[in-house]
Amino acid sequence: MFYFFSKTLNYLLTPAGWLVVSLMLAVFLKKPLRRRQFAGTALGIFWLFSNAFLTNELALAWEYAPAPKPVDSTLSVAVLLTGGMINVMKEMPAPDKSSRFLLDREADRAGQTLYLYKTGAVRKILISGGEGNLPFKAKSVSDEGHTIARFFITAGVRPSDIILENKSRNTHENAVFSANVLRQRFNTNRCVLVTSAFHMRRAAACFQKEGVNVTPFPSSFLSHRRLYAPGEWLLPSEEAFADAYFLVKELVGYVMYKAVGYC
Repeated sequence: MFYFFSKTLNYLLTPAGWLVVSLMLAVFLKKPLRRRQFAGTALGIFWLFSNAFLTNELALAWEYAPAPKPVDSTLSVAVLLTGGMINVMKEMPAPDKSSRFLLDREADRAGQTLYLYKTGAVRKILISGGEGNLPFKAKSVSDEGHTIARFFITAGVRPSDIILENKSRNTHENAVFSANVLRQRFNTNRCVLVTSAFHMRRAAACFQKEGVNVTPFPSSFLSHRRLYAPGEWLLPSEEAFADAYFLVKELVGYVMYKAVGYC
């Protein structure tokens, strides 16, 4: 039940959700004054969260910083969390040696994991994440975990060095099931954790809750260096609004997880 509500109702606790509600009230309320007020609220929400400078400040404050030093080579397993690395909505021919890989927004997660493996920082890759389809959402046409595994093999990772954990549907389950694999298969409670920088705080907290000592290795950064050009302040940016959606959604998710004891 928590999984269902966490994937649906929390949309209303994001900038996109606030914008939609404000616009609906502006359209359907009968009193002209209230309609203007909510129209102004919608405009304010859009300007605030599409402000590139402010969104970047939020990202700088929330995201995990890049690893300042090389990963300890005694940490032999990298746990890679799935989600947005592969375009799972585009139909492709049946997998074979010539199949293409359609990477998506969070593909840097896979890139950083491959970097860890190729530089010898880790010797095994545990890919954690299953299909979390909901009845009212479009279903994926491919499995992200298996596709990323094929991508790694094509890039030179030995198949025996890749382990799939495909039961988890959210970050809490990523931590629970991955912790079991680490202890049962590798006899360890340590790993390098790879996920997006904006997601790392919640993910690391969940793994630590399950008794896993993680070395965070963030990727897919939304933040960048501070820019002071007038356009950063004045002109709305659809990219900044999209980034704000992910950041606020993650903040809400972190609070929800804390409330139910997942992290």
